[in-house]
Amino acid sequence: MFQVTDNSTAHGAKTPHGFKTPHRFPVVTTTNADLGALALQLYPTGSAWQMPEGSNMRSLHQALNLSFLRLINTGNALIDSTLPDNNNFDANDCTLWEYRLGLITNPALTLPQRRANISRKLSFRSNVKARAGAMYIQSQLQVAGFAVGVYENVFYDGSGHKYYKTPADIIGAIPGIVEHGGTTQHGGSTEHGGGNFDIIANSNTGPEDYNPGGNLWATFFIASSTAITQNAIIPKTREREFRELVLHLKAAHLAAYIFVTYV
Repeated sequence: MFQVTDNSTAHGAKTPHGFKTPHRFPVVTTTNADLGALALQLYPTGSAWQMPEGSNMRSLHQALNLSFLRLINTGNALIDSTLPDNNNFDANDCTLWEYRLGLITNPALTLPQRRANISRKLSFRSNVKARAGAMYIQSQLQVAGFAVGVYENVFYDGSGHKYYKTPADIIGAIPGIVEHGGTTQHGGSTEHGGGNFDIIANSNTGPEDYNPGGNLWATFFIASSTAITQNAIIPKTREREFRELVLHLKAAHLAAYIFVTYV
């Protein structure tokens, strides 16, 4: 009985076919020699199909392989620079895709962080109304590296009636009127925006001069991921990036009261 060995070929006249027939797994290569060896496996066995060094057959395949190699390398480079899932996606690729997607280029971030932001944006590019929900906004902010919680401005009294809260209702006090006087900036209980609370409505820089007035139904809160009454901690270097992302995620008519400490 014929014994199948590593030297058996798929097209040999006496080689059996079936489950035990040896086959090569697909390989990734960037050399002319490997492509030539792969081509030999596709030809029938016999002297008429050999490719000795210097022969016209080998020269023809070497010329064809050069085109194949250019195609392989170009394809790999195109894929690597398009999908932010590999180490070949470098800082230049990040800058280009941040420009294309309307993301802020923040050199303070590491390459993995920038790739994660681009991947998040590529996954959710469409302006879908359902994505204006609090849980979606929260998930995207957290994926971007911001440890925050998003809370709807919807509360119920003891009788089950819905009502809305002001930022002062949430934290239990109205902050002082000092905004940027002296050495005070964003620390302690100093807030900005309508009623001196920081708010994100239309601008990616703060403090924003915007007051929703009586339209509290169009507001929501961004605070710590553990409790709405606690400030979230965000690096000062990512303040503009954070505000920009909130603007992109929220519906245009909504305004976000933010309880944030920038460090």
